[in-house]
Amino acid sequence: MKYLAHFDKDKRYGQPLNEHLKAVAEMCTEIVPNVVKFKDMDNDIIKYLAYNIGFFHDIGKYSNFFQEYLIGNYKGSYKNHAHISACFSYLFLFDKVKMICKNENLMYILMYLCYIVVRMHHNSLTLDRLFTIEGQDVMWQELNVIRQNLFENQHQILDDLSSIAPNLKDLDFSTYLDLERLKGNKYFMNTPQLLKMGRFADEQWYFFLIYMFSLLVDSDKLDSAELVHRSGKSISHSRVAKYLAFKDNGSVDKTLLLKRENARREMMNNVDSLTDEQIKNSRFFIITAPTGIGKTLSSLQCALRLQQRIQDIEEYVPKIITAIPFINIIEQTRKEYENVIGDQASLVVHHRLADIASNIKSSENIPISKALLEIEAWEGDVILTTFVQLFQSIFTGRNSALKKLNKLAGSIVILDEVQAIPEKYMPLVGATLQKISEYYGTRFILMTATQPKILEFGDRLLNSHEYSSKKTIDLFPSSETYFAQLKRTKFVPVLEEEMNTDKFVEFFIEKWNPLKSAVIVVNTIKRSIEVYYALKSELKGRGIDTPVYYLSTNIIPKKRMSVIQEVDKLLRANKSVILVSTQTIEAGVDLDFDMAFRDFAPLDSLVQTAGRVNRNSKKGEHLPVYIVKLDRDSDYIYYLFNRKLTMNLLRKYKEIYEWQYNKIVDRYYDKILSLGIPQESKNIWNEGILKLDFNKIPEFKLIEDLSFICDVYVEKDENATILANEYENIILKRGDYAHYNSFERKALLRNITAKMNDYIIQVKERKVESNLLQNFEIRNGVQSSLRWISPKDVSKLYDEETGFKFV
Repeated sequence: MKYLAHFDKDKRYGQPLNEHLKAVAEMCTEIVPNVVKFKDMDNDIIKYLAYNIGFFHDIGKYSNFFQEYLIGNYKGSYKNHAHISACFSYLFLFDKVKMICKNENLMYILMYLCYIVVRMHHNSLTLDRLFTIEGQDVMWQELNVIRQNLFENQHQILDDLSSIAPNLKDLDFSTYLDLERLKGNKYFMNTPQLLKMGRFADEQWYFFLIYMFSLLVDSDKLDSAELVHRSGKSISHSRVAKYLAFKDNGSVDKTLLLKRENARREMMNNVDSLTDEQIKNSRFFIITAPTGIGKTLSSLQCALRLQQRIQDIEEYVPKIITAIPFINIIEQTRKEYENVIGDQASLVVHHRLADIASNIKSSENIPISKALLEIEAWEGDVILTTFVQLFQSIFTGRNSALKKLNKLAGSIVILDEVQAIPEKYMPLVGATLQKISEYYGTRFILMTATQPKILEFGDRLLNSHEYSSKKTIDLFPSSETYFAQLKRTKFVPVLEEEMNTDKFVEFFIEKWNPLKSAVIVVNTIKRSIEVYYALKSELKGRGIDTPVYYLSTNIIPKKRMSVIQEVDKLLRANKSVILVSTQTIEAGVDLDFDMAFRDFAPLDSLVQTAGRVNRNSKKGEHLPVYIVKLDRDSDYIYYLFNRKLTMNLLRKYKEIYEWQYNKIVDRYYDKILSLGIPQESKNIWNEGILKLDFNKIPEFKLIEDLSFICDVYVEKDENATILANEYENIILKRGDYAHYNSFERKALLRNITAKMNDYIIQVKERKVESNLLQNFEIRNGVQSSLRWISPKDVSKLYDEETGFKFV
């Protein structure tokens, strides 16, 4: 009999099961870099476990029930294969590992977690309801039927297996299918409860479990799609310097260019000066530098140099993974990375709006469904992604999110703007980064203009001072000198009284010079629209024709990009222009104004706004960033403590010069640090990670609950209509799409949805209901979670300047 792992009914093609098992086992082992190890397990043990988990993960597919199911002749529950494979794997590994593991408790936990990996590899990770009282009889009865079938066919199965693994010819099926041995094993039956009670509380079990699960799921899906794990390619760090010489030629002020070049060279010299021993043992590298100093490319060059040195010393090529907090700045970073990398290596850009097609090189003939799988698995040499994608690969039990987690192992991870992590999660993230660096051998470059002491926060949660004090390397130690020389901006707090919109416009007119550009940043969409129209009216009444632009998430992304481009063009021509915006402007938007007006916010947000003023030091010295308080708007956006702490710091000064920002930010984080560990971090660490409670882990949310937010599709032009029609065709399998399988349609749907995002705004549900917005299915009957503004309703419900109309 020819045993199959998968079967495509349309193509009448099946993948041989023995080939699949061998390929998955080899891929699981190959993916593990030699730096992965745990407290009680060295790298050889990890690779041994990885290989055997991979080899036996689908052993249950040898049953006649599953083979009949593949070709469509059986649909009963005996087709299930994961659980019997998990039982086989547990008993096999138990016999083998007990010879090399002297710690009995460790062995039982280790084998049990391997069992969970195999049992759940088609589902999400959980320790809940694995052995329920009401379900046990049915579970064991089902397993016994499958066991009996496998046992009866063991000679044919062993012949099939031994053709790819001769050492398995005499494998004793009776030993490794002895279910009574498991039923009578009190450790086996009680381990989930003991773990959840905290009897074996140790964070290494969480990081071991999600890593091994990720290895198996990733390898299984790649091989099933007939893809292979791509071996890493290194890139010469000199490509950064060559690109910078071309990029900055005549386009940047010479003084600033010299500062950038000196800073970059200092960072590179510090990487080069590290001893081989420091390279092997160092896991955290810090770059604290002001905006405009060229951190993006300097950090990439440092990572590439580290990559080269690690390759020489540790004999493997680490991936480079750059995570950015905001989607809207990924594309500009992508262009920089593409210019450096060229065709020397593969760059994968992964976020929820990524265009799959743009990740496929013109030289590659790869179906879009396989391209999506490679993107989601981070199968590239350099990965550019978001904080959401990165951290939701760590704090989750979801199969689809965890499959890429293993790519962190041995990698160099650049975390850009780490201060964007919410303070309630800083201890959790700080502790997690430390443990990932310890167990997975991952190196981190933490980069920001306002270093938020994230490792110190982690120390508090771990009750340790080892990492932050001893194991971090500052790649830019002279940053204080650079900060001390900064004269671009100054904070001017005007917080004596709250202002309404009219008072603020008066204040703006009083402080603003009509020959200068200005950005106004407020805290709510409602206020931004009010200020925009009130300011336009005031300027018109005064006969001032300075253009005023509007930017917020209330307008479609396509319009946002247009506004940024138009404003940038005027700024580069030294024209007077005013931009009214929400916090959207803080997210790395590369605009350079003469002055700013910022509604009151926590200190790190104020520093971000200041970064949009006099970025290149060409406009003079100490340009003002006025900080005002527009009624109580900040109360609805920011935590009370952050507001109080910032207010207390600001009220001590009439003006705060840029060279003072860092010292004040330092005091800000010291104060937060002194308050102890936020409950959110404690709960997820103590209950989720230490007790392997995968119901508690998802409480980590970088993006707050969006259940009360609706995605609204604004069909405002011909392109929007074309995209919506294509979206419907894919879902309804119309036209050419009728011939695509479910995986191909999923990839195409993901791609078209990313393009549709240009026309999607997010609106609070109560606003949607009060405006009686239609469901998208009204359009042509296609089921969708989207709401819809039809072409005929655009003028009624959507304003071209300020977006969605709140009727």
